Amino acid sequence: MKAPKVDVKVVLENGKLLLVECPSEKVICEFTLDDLAEIIEFRYATPWNKSKDILEKLVIIINDLVNAYSNVPERPPTKEDLMKAVKLRMSYSEKET
Repeated sequence: MKAPKVDVKVVLENGKLLLVECPSEKVICEFTLDDLAEIIEFRYATPWNKSKDILEKLVIIINDLVNAYSNVPERPPTKEDLMKAVKLRMSYSEKET
């Protein structure tokens, strides 16, 4: 008999990737950027420093997207608006003026 499948979501928090059990929201496992860079290094034969650099940039971009979206409560921005704001490193509210 198979064990029931656990419902898990992935959360990025404070530069760490968390596996969180649903609906309890209990953190099952936590991965640092170093952990993820090590996985990429061994799985894809990519230099650790290159992997870590890319992951660090990805965390910054994801945080910028979250910040841009959460700073406009009255009207949710479109995907295109968010991408433009993050690419140009401006807050979404700056785009509106």
